[in-house]
Amino acid sequence: MLSCNSHIIFFKRIYCTAVKCKPVVSLEESTKQALDAGRYKPRQHEGRLTSGCISLPSSIVNAILKSCTDHPVKALLAEGAKLDNFLRSRKVPLERDELRKKIIECRKFVGDEFRDRFNTEEMTEEQLAYANKVVEAQSKKRAKQQIYAWKPLDYDAYKSLEYLLGRSPAEFSVLMRIFEEIKKRDTEFKPRSFIDFGSGVGTGIWAVSNIWKENIFEYVLIDAASAMNELAESLLRGGEMNKAMNLRNVFFRQFLPASHNKFDIVLSAFSLFELSSKKARADVLENLWNKCDGYLVLVEQGSFAGYLLIEEARQFLLDKIAASGSDWHIFSPCPHHHQCPRLKLADGTPCNFESTYNKLPLGNHSEASKFLYSYVVFKKGLTNQTRFPRLVRPTLVRSKHSICRMCTEEGKLQEIIFTATKHEKNLYRCARSSKWGDLLPIKIT
Repeated sequence: MLSCNSHIIFFKRIYCTAVKCKPVVSLEESTKQALDAGRYKPRQHEGRLTSGCISLPSSIVNAILKSCTDHPVKALLAEGAKLDNFLRSRKVPLERDELRKKIIECRKFVGDEFRDRFNTEEMTEEQLAYANKVVEAQSKKRAKQQIYAWKPLDYDAYKSLEYLLGRSPAEFSVLMRIFEEIKKRDTEFKPRSFIDFGSGVGTGIWAVSNIWKENIFEYVLIDAASAMNELAESLLRGGEMNKAMNLRNVFFRQFLPASHNKFDIVLSAFSLFELSSKKARADVLENLWNKCDGYLVLVEQGSFAGYLLIEEARQFLLDKIAASGSDWHIFSPCPHHHQCPRLKLADGTPCNFESTYNKLPLGNHSEASKFLYSYVVFKKGLTNQTRFPRLVRPTLVRSKHSICRMCTEEGKLQEIIFTATKHEKNLYRCARSSKWGDLLPIKIT
């Protein structure tokens, strides 16, 4: 015969099996002690990483204005906006096997349609030959409509200016957020060298020098378009090529150097879309990882296609590094090394984050805007940092409760409702003040 306590334990097991148990949430101990001692307020907790609206430095804005003096600014802004929209909606290039398969499917579909409408058995050889030509033409037309026609972008001097006006404020704000997180969470990191694959107009060097200018003594910028390199160099010289740079040892290249030199920060931002195949991307990623001696930062559009590229790169590096046996960890945004739980859901929703930025003060385009991006940061070496859950969607703030949707150390998506009555005051306030992309210093059991 079961005792009363045994009955209670048995009931709890049955109940927890049938109904999902609510998680027990508590503040991380050091954070709890700091808040209790009044060293900072809940809205300033250590997991707060998101910054406000980010603007380009005034020196860069002045250089941009000088670079555009010989061109119609209104037309450049309009074309830059079109280019930005195109890049935000870009798709991953199909592999050859996938492309061949889709073409065969289109041809089969058109052929079946034709046979349903006409009796091919009664046709003469000439009619059949003509029908085959019609089917082939219709198949090509259907394929062009249904298959994404990827091609690499060719940047000349004018198109580089379009990119500058249409994209640079948004890209700068994204990279500033990522580098600021590295600086805040790794206070002892003092980079001495930086390499940027697909450097474009130079947003990477603007951001990294804005934070570690006193430490970095070597910058290597790589872009296949010579016009991009020329524009990037001009902007670093204040918009005039005869002026001196205020940065030391800046080198421009069109291809990744074959040397085995190591760099403290290796960046590839918005460049993976320019590579034509999975193998090409893998080769570049392997090369970048071999050049990394600190942080490897990969950034893409916050679209589902951009997220898939980041997840492909993340998984490739996880497999490669695990096989090598070297010390490493994912620094951000993932608090785990498992497969992305968003990918497991297979609902077409990307893991992305949002950055707020001020547009260039040209015409009527000085207002604030938002930009979605997906990224991953790998760090060479082990870490002793606690892996806090990261908010992967905006916090839903209501009158007496807040809903936080997070990615946890177990590689799972978890939604927790924090209330003023059921949770301690500081925990509730920390959750309520946290934003999309922040870490929440809590323990979930």
